[in-house]
Amino acid sequence: TLEQAFHGTEIDLDLSVAEYDERGVAHRVPHRIKVRIPKGVIDGQKLRVPGKGGKGMQGASPGDLYLDIQVQPHPLFRTSGQDLYVDLPLAPWEAVLGTSVELPTLAGAVSLRVPASTRAGQQLRLAGRGLSRPGGKSGDLFAIVAIVVPTVVNERERSLYRELSESSNFDPRAHFKLGAAA
Repeated sequence: TLEQAFHGTEIDLDLSVAEYDERGVAHRVPHRIKVRIPKGVIDGQKLRVPGKGGKGMQGASPGDLYLDIQVQPHPLFRTSGQDLYVDLPLAPWEAVLGTSVELPTLAGAVSLRVPASTRAGQQLRLAGRGLSRPGGKSGDLFAIVAIVVPTVVNERERSLYRELSESSNFDPRAHFKLGAAA
């Protein structure tokens, strides 16, 4: 899981490894091992586990085991390398006026200040809140803004939207007029 990749974990693996008899014939033998998965592993990464592969021929030491890491999709977060992405739904007035929101992270919720005049699609960066990188520095968490319009409004809200519409000079399609014929 992404939580296991974030925090690191220890897993038990049941394997079938090749072992060679005295004539050099390979036989599959069930084998159970514990493997420590370090924090910060990413999907598609290969993890080398020294000495945990099959025994070598003629008494040679066991080889290495290579694991292909597969991180299950997460319901909230997407990954790109060590960076995490989460959608941040905002009401129109929160985007215009600015607000503070509780944002989930894999290490627990944090307070995020959303600046006034935030646009849909804007990325708000929380440095160091992604997956760990080798060497200690972590990736970042990006909150991707989505402006969510209420599907049901009461009469007072509708009146306020009408009032705003009548008093505002904002035209989101002003750029359409640049290429219009005179």
